[in-house]
Amino acid sequence: MKYCSYCGAQMPDDALFCPNCGKRVSTPDQSPQQPAGQPHKKFISMDNYRANREAQKQRRAQMKWWHWAIIAIGVTLLTMMKIGA
Repeated sequence: MKYCSYCGAQMPDDALFCPNCGKRVSTPDQSPQQPAGQPHKKFISMDNYRANREAQKQRRAQMKWWHWAIIAIGVTLLTMMKIGA
């Protein structure tokens, strides 16, 4: 496993883009253009934009409907306890 030079996320060895931030992975002969702690100040290329959007879609797909059901039940219970029902 290797790590993204921009955000520090762990990613597979054959990844072309970071699954966390969408930044293109630098090859071993390329040095990263910015240190890991520095904010990104350049415009985002379309490749990075598309990779980032795809990573966001995958994260949203992982959120299951029952997470929201548990949150709703918890809010309902807390509200009932506050009212004194």
